Amino acid sequence: MAQSPLVSVVITAFNAQDHVARALRTAAQLDADRPVEIILFDDGSTDDTLAAARAEAGDEPRIHVIEGGRQGRAKALNKAVTESTGHFIAILDADDIALPHRLRVTVPVLQADPELAMVCSEAIVFEGTPPQLPAGTHTAPQTHRITPAMLYASNRIIHSTVLFRRSAWEQAGGYDERFDICIDYAFYFRLLRTGGIAGTDAVTCFRERRDDSYFAAKDRRDYHGALSRIRAEARDSLSIPLWARLAAAARSIRSDAKQLGALLHAPTGAT
Repeated sequence: MAQSPLVSVVITAFNAQDHVARALRTAAQLDADRPVEIILFDDGSTDDTLAAARAEAGDEPRIHVIEGGRQGRAKALNKAVTESTGHFIAILDADDIALPHRLRVTVPVLQADPELAMVCSEAIVFEGTPPQLPAGTHTAPQTHRITPAMLYASNRIIHSTVLFRRSAWEQAGGYDERFDICIDYAFYFRLLRTGGIAGTDAVTCFRERRDDSYFAAKDRRDYHGALSRIRAEARDSLSIPLWARLAAAARSIRSDAKQLGALLHAPTGAT
């Protein structure tokens, strides 16, 4: 009898034809004791994302490509998780790179503490050519707890590093489909209502920064509106101390000032 997967790697893709095959390849190269299932959910791409994913899947039985039609990111993630069968869910954005040791670092953390809903790790951000992984970046990682206050003050969790329990996702009600942006941030608060979140200092992902991504192009007002709504709901259901509220407010002010400065110093005629 075939052994069931302990981990399902979930990738949702929208117009990611230049990156999706790379993401699938790195997911297939993850080192694990048990089989790893890979779910690619195409969220209504209008380019060749679906064809690229199917070509990469080829004869690889662990990769399951789903043509879902345009759903929006939160609904696409929920549908992909629903279609998966793993006990743990590892998220990988379609333009990011999973490093081979990712599951070796994160799975034992959840296995060792049943009170944890999720574990995350560190990522190296790059533009253009992926970097080389520095030596020793995944040896003897240190683990720490991420509290609601820490998350409220600043979201430093990289979505492509998270590993969470399927049972916690179910208990939390999945990703919040009301949001079109800050989807991961809203989800982390949902998970904190079901269990703890741990972080490790191991680097398990290369995250590509692209100015042409869908979320980079979202209106800044949409971003601030979603952020305010998520934090308001967090204050209603979790214990958020005053220092965290002040820290979040200060970050917002600095961000707005930086954005205003960029606009004031933009060349004449720039849009």
